[in-house]
Amino acid sequence: MPAIYLNGATLMTTPTPRVIEIARETGYEGIEARAERLLQDAAEVQMTAEIVQPEEVLTLNGVALTVRADGRMDRRLIEDDLKPRLRICQDLGSPYLLAIPPRAPGLETRRAIPGTRDALELARDRADRLGIRIAFEFLGFGDCPINTPEIASETVDGIDGIDLVLDSCHWHASGSRPLTSFPVDRLALVHLNDAPDKPPREIEDADRVLPGEGVIQLKILVTALKAGKYAGPWSLETFNPGYWNEDPEAVARRGHAAIDALLQS
Repeated sequence: MPAIYLNGATLMTTPTPRVIEIARETGYEGIEARAERLLQDAAEVQMTAEIVQPEEVLTLNGVALTVRADGRMDRRLIEDDLKPRLRICQDLGSPYLLAIPPRAPGLETRRAIPGTRDALELARDRADRLGIRIAFEFLGFGDCPINTPEIASETVDGIDGIDLVLDSCHWHASGSRPLTSFPVDRLALVHLNDAPDKPPREIEDADRVLPGEGVIQLKILVTALKAGKYAGPWSLETFNPGYWNEDPEAVARRGHAAIDALLQS
């Protein structure tokens, strides 16, 4: 069976130790921890570290590879963001820190790529010293200059030691493009979620719903990934505040069942 993880964004208002317990109770391999919670609460980091089992936390999100208006990376800001996140990765035994490109309205892709590549190399070098890997995820938002599989592929081309993350919602927002030029063999993780019927470039994280409850061509995506020899891991990642008001264990169970149905179809 493929490994399925529970991203803490799906249950954002639930403390991380409880997310781990829910993941265990509902059949997940482990979790993706959320920096939004852990950066603000050292006690939550400590409580999580006390109960976590080896390899139970797959990732921590996500350092933003900030670039200036002229396209150059913001070294000081990136390094300041990296330090506490890498420390949390160490505390929880997470092998991956996720990295995302900036949302930078008006910044052209051609100008953003060199600075993003510099930022990736900086993050990789800092993480590598601690035995942690960087996994880069493009964002399909219209105001992100790195917003398609092709641009993401170009951005990481020739940079050793960088893995990739593909998110179904960002893939959908980018036009549900074929993955013919996307290096599937570099994928560390695939985020699965769905989205409502609205213009793809206008979709925001809070719009996400469980797989099978929206319009994303998830079967086409999964088939393409499997054709590229990808076999997991997969992760349930929604940011929908509506789920945060529901019973978190029930949401986790529904999400796991949805991914099971998708992968077995």
